Amino acid sequence: MSSAGDILFSKINALPAFDKKAAAEEILSVDTKLTFVDPYRNIRMVPLMTKDARVGNVSNSTTGDFKWVDFAPKIIVDWFEDHVFPWTGTRARVMALVTNPGVANYEHIDCNKAELNTRQHKFRVVLQGRTDTLYWLTNKGRVYAPDINEAFIMDGGWPHGMTNTDDVPKVTLALGAPWAGKDDYGSDLTLLQNRNDYSMPNDMEHLWNKK
Repeated sequence: MSSAGDILFSKINALPAFDKKAAAEEILSVDTKLTFVDPYRNIRMVPLMTKDARVGNVSNSTTGDFKWVDFAPKIIVDWFEDHVFPWTGTRARVMALVTNPGVANYEHIDCNKAELNTRQHKFRVVLQGRTDTLYWLTNKGRVYAPDINEAFIMDGGWPHGMTNTDDVPKVTLALGAPWAGKDDYGSDLTLLQNRNDYSMPNDMEHLWNKK
C-alpha cells in the first residue's frame, strides 16, 4: 500500500456520486459580484463555505466560524455535510473554481516556500470539465493527470497548471484550509500518480511570483 507521502494524484473511493451537472449549473448562475478573481492562479473563485459566510474578495478571512453562504447549492451543501466533512474529519473553506473556455490558469504552487516537500494534499472534484487538463511541471516537462469522474486528492505542493480546452467553463469544487490531508487513507484512495516517479523542475522561483 502506498503511503500518504507518495500521492501526486489519487482518486477517492470513499465518497458517493452526486448530480455534478446540476451543481455546476447552480455555481455558474451565481452573480459575479459575489465572486472574485484570484490573480495568482488566474481563476474565478466562488465562495461557498467561508469564515462567517463572507463573500467576494474578503472570503479568505481567517476569523470567525465556518458557515455556508446563502447561495451555496443545496446539493453541494448536503454532499459535504453528509459525506465529505465526516470523511475529512473537519469543516474547512469550500470554493468553486471557474475557468472559462480556452483560459489557462497560471502555473503555481499551492504552498509557500517553507512548506515545500511537506504534505500539501488538496481535495478536489470537477463538476464540469475534465481532470486531465491539469498538468504537473517536472524536470522532463509537463505530465498530465488522468481523466477521472471521482473526487481526488492532489499534491498542491507540486508545481502545476491547467488549460481549459473544453468549450464550456471548467467548474471544480475545492476544499481548503485548515484541511491539509490525512496521515493514512487506507483503502479510501487509489493512487494514480506517484510523486516519487517524478522530479520537480530546477527553476521554480518564478512560480511564487504574482502575475
